[in-house]
Amino acid sequence: MDTQSAYHSLVQRLTDSGRDVAAVQCALAGFAVETPSWGYGDSGTRFGVFPQPGRPRDIFERIDDAAEVHRLTGTAPAVALHFPWDSVENPDELSNHVHERGLRVGAVNPNLFQDPDYKLGSITNPDSGIRRKALDHLLDCVAIATRLGATAQSLWLADGTNYPGQDDLTARRERLEAALAELYAAFPEAQELLVEYKFFEPAFYATDIADWGSALLLCQRTGERARVLVDLGHHAQGVNVEQIVALLGRQGRLGGFHFNNRKYADDDLIV
Repeated sequence: MDTQSAYHSLVQRLTDSGRDVAAVQCALAGFAVETPSWGYGDSGTRFGVFPQPGRPRDIFERIDDAAEVHRLTGTAPAVALHFPWDSVENPDELSNHVHERGLRVGAVNPNLFQDPDYKLGSITNPDSGIRRKALDHLLDCVAIATRLGATAQSLWLADGTNYPGQDDLTARRERLEAALAELYAAFPEAQELLVEYKFFEPAFYATDIADWGSALLLCQRTGERARVLVDLGHHAQGVNVEQIVALLGRQGRLGGFHFNNRKYADDDLIV
């Protein structure tokens, strides 16, 4: 059976079973994937990166690659950006480049995990000066997102502790809630906050946002436009991700997905 015949057969079976085929077609036509700018570059593993010829040299060339993916698939009209990785002198020039390539900026991702100051956390750090530094970066990202017309701030924290007694877990939660309250107050109405969780790594004793329940509680405390981002690779073995998605959806707090494939932990494998 050729593809066209197989399609008509499927339509007939769905129609016979009482399904609204037109509604399904409309939903599929509206399906959109947001590709990450940092995905357009050299590949490798956690242990090493392997240089390749033709790789993009800057954010403008990464946008060009994202546009080519959208041209070929028709389903990737948005690109997520990461700062300071994608920082440019003139954000308006970057915005124009994105739009000229037929794309839009989706989520802006702050970097709160590479600075040595953040070894005990960023916005949960016991040092108030370091917390202020991290929060100022988050607020800068809100301003950048506004200039780029972005729709969301996507927040993944590496914050956590490696040993019992390294810090007060309750105090860390209080600092986190206070920081998100200040951040959320700076949001324009066009943006939402996506809170991503991860059950371990780089922290191994206690991750500050370790699971979907912890993320959901944060979102409920923060505001109506705070939602949970589900990364498929950020769960323990055997966790029923479908149930998590169903429960978050029922609460109106499902913000989106990161489609990372996994076999053992956060493998970050291509889907």
